[in-house]
Amino acid sequence: MEHEITTIPLLNVDPGITCVAPGPDNLSVSENDPAISVMTDFTEIVPVTIEAHATLNAALEKMKAHGIRLLMVTDEHNAVIGVLTAYDIQSEKPIQYGSENDLAVNLIQASMLMTPIEQTPAFDFHFVKQALVRHVIDTMKELDRPHTLVIESKDKQRIRGVFSTSKISKMLGRPVYQPLHAAESFAAIQHEIGHH
Repeated sequence: MEHEITTIPLLNVDPGITCVAPGPDNLSVSENDPAISVMTDFTEIVPVTIEAHATLNAALEKMKAHGIRLLMVTDEHNAVIGVLTAYDIQSEKPIQYGSENDLAVNLIQASMLMTPIEQTPAFDFHFVKQALVRHVIDTMKELDRPHTLVIESKDKQRIRGVFSTSKISKMLGRPVYQPLHAAESFAAIQHEIGHH
């Protein structure tokens, strides 16, 4: 009869130990690989969200903590009402919004700068499953957007995942493209506001 485990025995750890890392095959892709291989799939990774009333600083800190450049903005019922990108926060948008609405930048909320969900570019998951990485890159270049949502439609629509040009660039091992807008740092924007 097998010995029944009640606790897990500990072992002594060797000095100079390293972590297991995914092999290069797990990370690298080519433009002719299936598009789904570069999609962030929300059945595997929990999407990072932020409340509509959160400040831009809180949103930026959350992005830094998770190493991402896009947050799903949610309402009080946890429904996704929009997306907020690092560009939205780090561009001139907060300054413009603040001056047009007589509001200090530190009081601007995520919902004020987000792209409403109805206006967010989105791919149909049904087509994504048949597409290649290069199809995603070409479409995102045309859109001039660093992120695109992927929508799965069964009984009702659900956000299945997201494409990110920075993730695709990392996996291809070369830059895919840069959106036409160059992002300034949030600190530089805050500095600029302080001098107006």
